[in-house]
Amino acid sequence: MIGKKENLYAKEYVNYYINLGYDHIYIYDNNDIEDENFESVIEDEIKRGYVSIINFRGYRSVQLEAYIHCYENYNKKYKWLSFFDFDEFLELKSKNMTIKQFLNNETFYKCITVKINWVMYTDNNLVNYENKFLNERFTLAKYDDSSNVHVKSIVRGNLNVNYWKNAPNPHSSNFGFPSCSSTGKKILNTSPFNDPPDFGGAILKHYHTKTIEEFIWKIKRGPSETTNDIPKSYFKIKLNRFFLMNNKTKQKLDLIKTRLNISIDI
Repeated sequence: MIGKKENLYAKEYVNYYINLGYDHIYIYDNNDIEDENFESVIEDEIKRGYVSIINFRGYRSVQLEAYIHCYENYNKKYKWLSFFDFDEFLELKSKNMTIKQFLNNETFYKCITVKINWVMYTDNNLVNYENKFLNERFTLAKYDDSSNVHVKSIVRGNLNVNYWKNAPNPHSSNFGFPSCSSTGKKILNTSPFNDPPDFGGAILKHYHTKTIEEFIWKIKRGPSETTNDIPKSYFKIKLNRFFLMNNKTKQKLDLIKTRLNISIDI
């Protein structure tokens, strides 16, 4: 995964995937040069050999470049590689199953890509950040959210081409047939969507908004490609998305007014 200002979540994320049975985690550090570093919060996991940090500091809009670099350099070492973000947690529907047991299912033998649908999670009507795991704080899934048609990809290693080379988006490459859903159903397109979603074998729990306080931190960073001042119109578009998923309350709107100087009606 590629991460920027994710130190609050890195420890939980890394250990979650270690416990799920992943052999190694490659974090592409996309922080600004003078910003925080991941080593300060996951030093133990790095020393134990579970995590490598790849220096992508100071660059903008390089998620696909990171994916290309990862596949180019590490695909020969692994049967499968997953490309997930720091707010995306893979949940296998068969309890006590590891990722290796899941992918060794014969339904995936002919698949180059296993595409996992998002399930968006709400803010649980919380307002402020708490120093607790995401899985503890956010428990309310929104299975009817329109964004759940999006997928993220688990890709076979040792392909004869770089899966992400010339990909149009970080969800799915134009290369990768045959691909399948989490239950092994064939997906007959190369788009970043699987519609209707298939939640039967696994889901990708997507903590996209978290609390309004955390969402404000996120949008104040601005889009990854910008180096300019962020216009209020950008904030309003993002806040509109937040409230499509989450309830409006006076507490949340007061925080928006205080932090962004933007007024929104209930």
